[in-house]
Amino acid sequence: MNSKTATRQRGFSLIELMVGMLVSMLCLLAIMAAFAVYEGKKRTTTSGNDAQQNGSYALYTLERQLRTAGSSIVQGYNYGLWGCPVTAYTTTPAGKVQTLPAQSALPSPFTSSGWPLTTRLVPVLIASGGSNPDVIGVVGGNSALQVFKIAIAGTPTTSSVAVGNSLGIMTGDYLLGTLSDGTCALAHLTSSSTATQVSGTTLTLDADNSPATGLQKATYLFDAGAAPMFTLFGIDASTNSLVSYDLLQRPVNGQAAAVTPIADGIVLMKALYGIQTSTGISWVQPTGTYSIDTLTASSSAASSAMGKIKAIRIAIVAQSRLPERSSDYTNNNPIVLFQDLDSTLQYTFTPNTQYRYQVYDTTIPVRNALVSTHY
Repeated sequence: MNSKTATRQRGFSLIELMVGMLVSMLCLLAIMAAFAVYEGKKRTTTSGNDAQQNGSYALYTLERQLRTAGSSIVQGYNYGLWGCPVTAYTTTPAGKVQTLPAQSALPSPFTSSGWPLTTRLVPVLIASGGSNPDVIGVVGGNSALQVFKIAIAGTPTTSSVAVGNSLGIMTGDYLLGTLSDGTCALAHLTSSSTATQVSGTTLTLDADNSPATGLQKATYLFDAGAAPMFTLFGIDASTNSLVSYDLLQRPVNGQAAAVTPIADGIVLMKALYGIQTSTGISWVQPTGTYSIDTLTASSSAASSAMGKIKAIRIAIVAQSRLPERSSDYTNNNPIVLFQDLDSTLQYTFTPNTQYRYQVYDTTIPVRNALVSTHY
């Protein structure tokens, strides 16, 4: 083998290898730094989008429910329906139970809200949480045709009631009856295919869904439709999510009723009442005269205050899912809700550093309450 061939076959020297490794490491560090910046921007964008989407969906869900609040009960404003305490029984997987008034404490997060066990037929009520999230209760129905009071034509029994006009009353509907003692009862038309649900003016009731003496004392009936709302909305602090709870505890797919998550990433919900005054709408906090305890008391003052509620204003604070790096973002500025209103109506929220927040604020008229005087 000659010297030229040996020279061509010679490899890299140790110094050359070390220089090559150093250059590679520098390039790798530069790539990783650029990748870290990219991932930080991506995380920020994604987290911000999550907060926007969750906040938008949470507000949409609440607005959809609140815009139908009071439907099917507004026609009973002048007939003892509005504001009356309601009694209801529901068949659950554990058997027939009385669900209204509630017989035990409400589940978390509603158990600490101060929400009363007795439910009154008011379109919208708010339980103030102070510095914690508020709880909003919505009551309404979805009757197909019947919008006026239904006169009772005979003596009701435990399983049926005779009415003068059954127009619009469908199989599976819930009926609200105003009772002679000033309370209300909820009954359910039987869904059994072996029985006649509506025969002339006689309505056959499901005995498992009405109290034994409920509609026997009824003076008027009101059709609440097949899926009336008796729903609470609140914030579960343990999961940072907007949740709802059906006060009637109706089973879902054969499973017992439970608190239902609606939207993730929601850390705060505050609400105000829009009260009808001689000059228009005035905003008040759900405290004092409009606290949940005062509004649900059996008094003429509570009835008068309920009738003045014409709108509700809601503010929701959505939080990003992932924390930011301290080098990228540190949020120490307090968030003030209802900034355009008087300072006595505002709420201040202290954010968690390294998270991004989005505030959603909207005013929702309680449309059915606006026409209550016509009934």
